Amino acid sequence: MHNTQHQNIRGIVLRTIKYGESGVVVDLFTPSHGRMAVMTYRRSGSASNSRRRTRPTYLMPLSLVEMECNLADRQRMPRATNMTSYHTFTSLHSHPLKSTIVMFVAEFLTKVLREETPDPLLYQYIEQSLMWLDTSTSQYSNFHLVFLMRMTHFIGIEPPSHAPSTPLCYFDLMDSEYTTLQPLHQHFLPPEETSRLRYILHMNYDNMHLYPLSHNQRRRILEIINTYYSLHLPSFGELKSLEVLRDIFA
Repeated sequence: MHNTQHQNIRGIVLRTIKYGESGVVVDLFTPSHGRMAVMTYRRSGSASNSRRRTRPTYLMPLSLVEMECNLADRQRMPRATNMTSYHTFTSLHSHPLKSTIVMFVAEFLTKVLREETPDPLLYQYIEQSLMWLDTSTSQYSNFHLVFLMRMTHFIGIEPPSHAPSTPLCYFDLMDSEYTTLQPLHQHFLPPEETSRLRYILHMNYDNMHLYPLSHNQRRRILEIINTYYSLHLPSFGELKSLEVLRDIFA
């Protein structure tokens, strides 16, 4: 008996690539199949002959979607049908500052999420983070810092949160460890920045407003986190949206 392997799948849209007149390749992170790409087609409507076709809201970066997929043919890209949002954001894509964060986080996740292995806990973390940001009305200027730091736990490169009690302590970005001796290479944090890193590691969405950071401090922390990822993920590369985020939030 032929098994069509039709499955209902949820996912977070990372990016989309136009294919032909109405086709769209959707790059997704899913809780059940990890990172995957599917082909879908824009729904035709009364304005189907118009060239001023807007992108459906469910294809916006970081949209939370559900769809039906046929995974029987492993040699071809799965075709997704009935794709729609299973959670509608109210401000994430329309608010100027939040949409900038979305652009950055989507590019970041596209670089970091390379495994096809399912990770439901990581999916839940990203999903809940996006929902938190969507409903937040203020005090989210440190969101991107907390999001990136918390992500290190899920991909196995989390810095240790407990450091030696001595104030003269360096943090080795390459070896991800605290040391009382200054490393011989250039990728380390001096004692004053190491102490700041320790409390950044204890920040979360609920308490991050209690950690006041200046423009320059936030900019420097973002630079440190970006360097840390680059050192531990060789394929990380350069984030094109990093400078935009720096200008607005850092």
